[in-house]
Amino acid sequence: MSPSSSKLWSRQQSSFDTLNSQWQNPNGVLSVLSIIGGDVVQRAIAQLAGSGPSHFTPVAFSFGWVAYSFSALLSAVGEGRLMPPSDCPSIVVNAKNGYVRTNMSWPLGRLLRDHWSPHYQNPNGLTVSIYFASKSKPAGIPDKDWVYYSGITTIIAQILLSILPAILNQDWVIFIVTVSGTLLALIGGALPQWRAEKWAARGVDKREIICLTRGNGSNSVIVIVSDKTGIRLEDLATARLERFRSTTVMTFILATLWIVYLLTVQALVNDAWFLLAIGGLGMIQNLIAAGATRSAAALGFHLERLREVHHDKVFNALVEAEGLERGVALSLIPVFFPGGLRADETAWVDAKKAEYAQSDALGHAQKNGARQSVISSPTEIEITEKSL
Repeated sequence: MSPSSSKLWSRQQSSFDTLNSQWQNPNGVLSVLSIIGGDVVQRAIAQLAGSGPSHFTPVAFSFGWVAYSFSALLSAVGEGRLMPPSDCPSIVVNAKNGYVRTNMSWPLGRLLRDHWSPHYQNPNGLTVSIYFASKSKPAGIPDKDWVYYSGITTIIAQILLSILPAILNQDWVIFIVTVSGTLLALIGGALPQWRAEKWAARGVDKREIICLTRGNGSNSVIVIVSDKTGIRLEDLATARLERFRSTTVMTFILATLWIVYLLTVQALVNDAWFLLAIGGLGMIQNLIAAGATRSAAALGFHLERLREVHHDKVFNALVEAEGLERGVALSLIPVFFPGGLRADETAWVDAKKAEYAQSDALGHAQKNGARQSVISSPTEIEITEKSL
């Protein structure tokens, strides 16, 4: 064999040895995977945080937690938020005064994104779904669904899988690393600011009607009627900041511990495939939790269906919805018809406004008459007593 052929064979043999070593112990891949997927972890926590009276958030340990820990620290030190902004562009419209707010709330955005109706199969027209806020279940306390329990199941499966190296090779390192990563993940999801920020809204002390939609061009509107129950959806839409001083300290500590975890993973010599499988299982659970379609109750909104209206013509759908709940059509017409209405449609709007003005005037007159009667009653009693 010539010297050049010998050198070529030596280089190829070296490449094969490196490749074989990498497949036997892929610890280098673990380090790379540990710095991706932070946004998925944040969305998974946003989905499952505040799922009960405890702060337990079943988001499984995965490689993305290392990257997320640093983005969470940056946010805590800077803006101070943990919750991501809504990933479903939408607006919230007050049916009483027509005030329009851009929705920044994650749960409200997911409520609209995951809402489904058989009428959505028809791309034409508009569907208006009207709901009452439940008086028996408080808003902001989600029901536990399959997404929630998938996190618990994944955590248990990961721990059981991490025990295999100890059984097969008497190596407890993978178990220790897995349990440590799981504890760090659960602590990160249990920070009290998650719940406080997710549901930052006042309670409803009167009757409120709120419309949730993607805006002009959308084929759906969700109308939620809250009669002295639930939370103010307009407050929720603004995504009020609920900043805790402890959050900055805890995110700093967690980021430091995740660095220690990353260095530990880099030093693994044996059984790295087990940790790769454990982290991959966690990534799948994180992806499912972050993107799965969930019911309104699982998102924390306990709603009772009243009526659903659909019409191929948007204006007709709004007119029918107005007959069910006052102010729905009048508040949404500027949203869906920014360029103005036809003459007959304008006449309907004017007539409806005049009807409401007359009804309000009559209501005020009756209220003032009742108040005057209450005020005059003591005087009449006093006169009667003097005459006696």
